[in-house]
Amino acid sequence: HLEYYTSPTMEEQQTRGESGAEELRLFPLNVILFPGMPMPLRIFEERYKVMIGECILEEAPFGIVLIREGPETGGGALPYKIGTTARIAEVERLEDGRMNLATKGEKRFQIEGTVHEHPYLKGLVRYMGEEVGDLDREVLEKARDLFSEYLRNLSGVRGGWSRQAEVPDGPVDLSYSIAHYLDLPVLAKQRLLEVPTVQERIQYELPLLEGANQRIREEIIKRNPYQGPKLN
Repeated sequence: HLEYYTSPTMEEQQTRGESGAEELRLFPLNVILFPGMPMPLRIFEERYKVMIGECILEEAPFGIVLIREGPETGGGALPYKIGTTARIAEVERLEDGRMNLATKGEKRFQIEGTVHEHPYLKGLVRYMGEEVGDLDREVLEKARDLFSEYLRNLSGVRGGWSRQAEVPDGPVDLSYSIAHYLDLPVLAKQRLLEVPTVQERIQYELPLLEGANQRIREEIIKRNPYQGPKLN
């Protein structure tokens, strides 16, 4: 059966973790979660069944961090220090305690230490703010235009999945949406997550968007080489 959860308000989020480092349950994975972005998860390891069960009871988020070393299953994974909190929005309970989760990224954090007193990993973390930086309006508009073109191109090449994506108005959400939807190696996505200001992140993303759009245009031409002007 499905269970649905509501996210805390921005005011509630901002009052947590500002006084210093606090404990956060960690889920090391080989994927990157960005603030504001969705991530489906399937929970099957016993230790993560326990962890997610606790998060559900406490209505608490957990942290998703990229694995630096070690396996994704079985324990012993060492994570990168910067990750994103995930808020559980929906739970589907399966046999043997397995769960399908719909989660959404909330805010970045930096790990300052780890706690190993539990079957799963916990981190002592500090939450990171979102500094926009000296972002030029023309640069922001260029990023919006390139991202809009990218989503349209993807819809044309791969079907309608990207039509669900929207081009956000705000610079913070825009920077993370671009990072989420761009087809990049996982380490490149981690670097985008770690960039300290929105302005720097968008500056990095502009040439990536331009290159991606060029590659997709070339792919469309290869697939439809005779789509030139028609003469009556």
